[in-house]
Amino acid sequence: MTSNKRKKIDNWLSIFFGALAILAIKSIFDSDDSKIVSKKGRKILQDKEKMAEINELIKKAEKSSSKINEICI
Repeated sequence: MTSNKRKKIDNWLSIFFGALAILAIKSIFDSDDSKIVSKKGRKILQDKEKMAEINELIKKAEKSSSKINEICI
């Protein structure tokens, strides 16, 4: 096999493995269904009054013309 032909094969293999790696990483992120919630987070999610307050804060932040959209709980 000539060196030119070998370089072409190496290039195609590199492209193939690169595409395969990208698909593998994409698959990992697409199928990430982790449901990790702290104890404090569970308490907040179960408290209807607290969730109503948080929803109001979110609505105010969305209406605000400010670029800062962080809500601290």
